[in-house]
Amino acid sequence: MTDSFPTRRKRSAAAGLTAAGALAMLSGCDGTPDQRQFGPPTEVSAFKTVDECVASGAFAKVTCENAAKEAANTDGKAAPRFEEKSLCEDQFGSGQCLARNEGGQSFFVPLLTGFMIGRLLNGSGYRYNGLYQNRRDGSWYTPSGAWLYGGGYGGRGYNYQVGSRAVTAPITTQRIQTRSSVVSRGGFGGRVSARSSGGWGGGRSFGG
Repeated sequence: MTDSFPTRRKRSAAAGLTAAGALAMLSGCDGTPDQRQFGPPTEVSAFKTVDECVASGAFAKVTCENAAKEAANTDGKAAPRFEEKSLCEDQFGSGQCLARNEGGQSFFVPLLTGFMIGRLLNGSGYRYNGLYQNRRDGSWYTPSGAWLYGGGYGGRGYNYQVGSRAVTAPITTQRIQTRSSVVSRGGFGGRVSARSSGGWGGGRSFGG
């Protein structure tokens, strides 16, 4: 089987600008991601398991397996990091965070709960990323804090939209979030944390 990433409908330039403008106006008042941080929206697919990915019929089994493997391999570096377990669980749910230690620093990270498949803008292939699920409303987040929204986009339950830079940006080690950095952003949880400047940023630099 070959991959059949959903083909987008062709739109006029005017329609595209109108859509972008509408998203920009909604940003900040209804949870639509801030395009200034993650860029204009692009379509991605999100799955919890390889079997779920294969069953969608959108991707070859090897693509699903590669996506899941890449998410697992980069989780140690990419997972959001929190200074306190309570901060992590406030976002991702009780019992959903693990303690880790690296470079003499201890922190807590959420469980990896899925993976994302996005097509690179130049059409040269796919980009994979791990996903972490907000237990309050079921929202998916990338390691950098980009929120996947518009579930069911294009009539397919596994399709979402996300800022394009969440697909193209390289995997980086996340900052450790402290209680003070969370408070300074006006509270923690839901879309507030992910839409603040720097995604999960504003915490303590790893190794710094």
